[in-house]
Amino acid sequence: MSGESRSRSCGSTLAMGLLLDGQGRIDGIGLRARACAVGQASAAIFAAAAKGKTFEDIEASARAMEDWLAGNGSLPDWPGIGAIEAARSFPGRHGAMMLPWQAALAALSSARANV
Repeated sequence: MSGESRSRSCGSTLAMGLLLDGQGRIDGIGLRARACAVGQASAAIFAAAAKGKTFEDIEASARAMEDWLAGNGSLPDWPGIGAIEAARSFPGRHGAMMLPWQAALAALSSARANV
């Protein structure tokens, strides 16, 4: 299944293809990023830790990312996310930081709808 996302603030895009195992966990991931360096870094960080995650895991981490970016939460518990922590100070890059979570949720939502 696949999903896409686009940042309204900078125009960066990310297309993601996911393979799931028998329990609905991410087993493989493919990315096509047409994004700024922050968006590309976010996608790489996401992909490095996505294997084994479920829709619920991705949904919870997306909420944590949104809260953190809005200043209402601490740094999310996602391996490597600290590498892009400095970009939080630039609201114009928040959309690019969220690209992989949004694309993954779009892909996983389509998989759930087809079950």
